Amino acid sequence: MLGTSTTPYDLRFRLLGIPVRVHPMFWLVSAILGWQDQHFERVVLWVGCVFLSILVHEFGHGLTSKHFRDAPWILLYSMGGLCYSERQGTKGQRLAVILAGPGAGFLLFLVTLVVWTILLGISPREHLALILFLIVGVKPDPVALLSAFGKFGLGETGMMFWAYYFLIRINLLWTFVNLLPIWPLDGGQASQIISSVVDPRNGVRRNHILSLVTAGILAVIAGVRTSDLFLTFFFGMFAYLNFQVLQSMHDARSMGVGDDDWWRR
Repeated sequence: MLGTSTTPYDLRFRLLGIPVRVHPMFWLVSAILGWQDQHFERVVLWVGCVFLSILVHEFGHGLTSKHFRDAPWILLYSMGGLCYSERQGTKGQRLAVILAGPGAGFLLFLVTLVVWTILLGISPREHLALILFLIVGVKPDPVALLSAFGKFGLGETGMMFWAYYFLIRINLLWTFVNLLPIWPLDGGQASQIISSVVDPRNGVRRNHILSLVTAGILAVIAGVRTSDLFLTFFFGMFAYLNFQVLQSMHDARSMGVGDDDWWRR
């Protein structure tokens, strides 16, 4: 996998008893995603916010895994973050570990709101107006929105604004995307556990079909409606990955491993 191999330039440290390794590709890809011409300081701030947000997310997985007496370790690489565990645990434990990552990200989102309320006095109404404008693109409360921008002082040119925007965008929007039922995102892994409990025979296969359809539809929407090449590639990659898994399952059954007529159900 791109950006997972060990290099002499890896950043390594241990935090809360969990080893962490950061691959150089993590910094490069993060900078590319947040690149803004003539605003290098914003790029550095973006990379810092991505690092903090993904690290908190992975520590949500890691600390929960450690609670279940596992020995996890974390890797930040080109595609985001991974939390490795030595043991699988029960399905309930695995579900808790999976959901703890998005939970930690959402907690960081709430902490961001509290910190900016303390520092700048932004009210809940102003937070809501900012979030709807910055993330959704609507202005339901122009008065509150104007008041919130005024509290940033320099408005959209100030670093306090950009730090707020980046942390909100990453820990709210990315958390939502990560909870979509698309394997191997956290939402897809969680839905796979649930579907395997509900339907032990066909649950995993049906979850991959759901992942393929969901990712495929979102890739088409991203390509046609938004012309966003990154999102198109992102969802398209997951659609193809789930197609490969389904094809492998089909090939295994065709060689006598399990029932061969699953494709027709």
